[in-house]
Amino acid sequence: MSARPRPFDDPEACVDWLLETVGRNLTVGAPLGLGKPNHLLNALYARAKADPSIRLQLLTALSLDTPKASGELERRLVGPLVDRVFGDYPDLAYLADLKADRVPENIEISEFFFQPASMLGKGHAQHHYRSTNYTHAARDLLDNGVNVLMQQVAPHPDGDRVSLSCNPDVTLTLIPHVEARRAAGENIVMLAQHNDRLPYMGRDAEIDAATFDAVLTGHDFDPFAPPAMPVSDPDYAIGFHASALLADGGTLQIGIGALSDAIAYCADRRHNHNEDYRRLAARAGLTERYGRLIETHGGLAPFERGLYGCTEMFVDAYMQLYRAGVIKRRVYPDATLQRLLDADRIGERVTPDTLRTLLDEGAVARELGAADVDWLLRTGVFRAGVHLEAGELRGPDCPPHIGPDLSEPANFEAVCEHCLGDRLAGATVVHGGFFLGPRSFYDSLKDLSPEERDRFCMTAVDNINHLYGGEELRRAQRRKARFINTALKATLDGAVVSDGLENGQVLSGVGGQYNFVAQGHALEGACSILCVRAVRETGDGPESNIVWRYAHATIPRHLRDIVITEYGIADLRGKTDAEVIAAMISIADARFQDGLRAEAVAAGKLPADWRIPERARANTPDHVRELLHGADTGGAFPRFPFGTELTDEEVTLTRSLRALAALPRPRLAADALRHAGTVLRPPAAARPYLERMDLATPRNWRERALAAVVVLALARDGVLG
Repeated sequence: MSARPRPFDDPEACVDWLLETVGRNLTVGAPLGLGKPNHLLNALYARAKADPSIRLQLLTALSLDTPKASGELERRLVGPLVDRVFGDYPDLAYLADLKADRVPENIEISEFFFQPASMLGKGHAQHHYRSTNYTHAARDLLDNGVNVLMQQVAPHPDGDRVSLSCNPDVTLTLIPHVEARRAAGENIVMLAQHNDRLPYMGRDAEIDAATFDAVLTGHDFDPFAPPAMPVSDPDYAIGFHASALLADGGTLQIGIGALSDAIAYCADRRHNHNEDYRRLAARAGLTERYGRLIETHGGLAPFERGLYGCTEMFVDAYMQLYRAGVIKRRVYPDATLQRLLDADRIGERVTPDTLRTLLDEGAVARELGAADVDWLLRTGVFRAGVHLEAGELRGPDCPPHIGPDLSEPANFEAVCEHCLGDRLAGATVVHGGFFLGPRSFYDSLKDLSPEERDRFCMTAVDNINHLYGGEELRRAQRRKARFINTALKATLDGAVVSDGLENGQVLSGVGGQYNFVAQGHALEGACSILCVRAVRETGDGPESNIVWRYAHATIPRHLRDIVITEYGIADLRGKTDAEVIAAMISIADARFQDGLRAEAVAAGKLPADWRIPERARANTPDHVRELLHGADTGGAFPRFPFGTELTDEEVTLTRSLRALAALPRPRLAADALRHAGTVLRPPAAARPYLERMDLATPRNWRERALAAVVVLALARDGVLG
């Protein structure tokens, strides 16, 4: 056993060692999302907070926080839910100070991606936000002098290996740089925290335990597991349009959230309920409106070859599509094999024809050398143990005197009989950089057999988010790629807003969105699809997310490609400004179309005689609702297509109370008056909801008032009949 890593069972002792080893000026890098070692980070933050002589800079992203109640009603709703869903997940102590703007002066917390909307108006977080592409995160850590790397890992029972599990994304890129800097005399340490509750992912994510200098054990905790979000009608409509652009035998990238669940659900409908899917497509006029686009980019038929997933964020939607038989196209870690497979020149099972084709294509020499044999072993064409020795091919089942010259029929036949493997090696259905999802998602990863789990390769984000550094292979694997991402707003000229507001406040971050958009343009047969909900509901009423102009853009208009709203598809690539503007107005909500048209005409970017298409005048929420929930949809499009950890009462209460909170005061007063009778005499149907909120038998005037609010919310939402 190696002397590394040094074991600790107490976070405080580990922090003592860190300060002794590195000093009191610490620049700490920690993974985004799930992979943070919470106990180590909390102990270090508390120490720096108590000791101003310690200078602590934390560089990270996507710091995850359990839901916090902002009032008594929320506490009653959220409290039991958090205990049940998030288990013993320890909150990150620095988040409370970030959100309260009370981070001490000797500490700087800098992120390149926020939990969406969590840091609006938070001075420290906004001041120290770093706008960077995900692929540049490792570079920026190194450039800022990182001298401590911390990561949560899944330990292997043998103790010699660990899995980077949920977060090999940046760490795999950093390790060789750290080793090089150590060799040059720099003092950089790597710390791990073991967590047996993380899924153990192999392949690229499995590394030597001695990579780390120290390890904290005995502090396992439940991984952060956000419950599935409800899927709205606009999400389903967007997902339905997007699913028709997926090419069989192609590649899929999607992110987290309700919209991704909608895309996965609709792709499942296309594959496993094709008759119903085509019926909906006919009702929506999909072929009539977008026939050429669908023919070029996707289709309405089931997925015979299936899709391969290439995504920075591996989410539950991929597992659902895997179970549904949609994610099933296997890619292999060799460009030659991949091209031959896609051309149906070889199959995944190794046969004499496989070897014959490889020889004909010049993939290996007819007289095998050591490099050829190594390649055949690595790709699975040769079984383990076969090797070249003294001018002969030898192996466990090989008779003597098999020569390496395969142009000789006897040698070829002997090799086919004694040396060939069974299947090609390295089959992958999903490459992911990091993962995050509900508890059921983590359980599903753990429940896979080791062989099946290896088809899901967690790897460096550099291997996913761009092409360079392995372009030949990546181009071969990423056939017919569809990079689907979510945005907040889109301008009429095709620019897209995904991460920030006009005033400079950052909502989240660019992450990998730019990289995927760029790949959509760089790969032959690929496209970038950006999904925008056409309308945002506010306390002052509906607001269009399709706008004439916006002071901030995440994706500039010169990278415009395909934009989808719940009302349709805008194909923007290579189009003129006037064509783009017309297409965007045609997928905007009908309530805002005239205003958008007027702005474009006034700016001289749209002819004065251009008229809004009659079909687009039907772009209303009612039309979407009728399309999805008409008489012949067969009860499809549930709010939680893949289930939820919330109870029925919690789902309803969350929806109803949020809708009530969003009302402007005049509307709230009018609704309270209209439902006064129900509020004063709650029907029996209200009792399960009041019981869930511990308000079924109010004990004082305050609880009676809270119960009245709950009943009002349920009544105006139509829950009580």
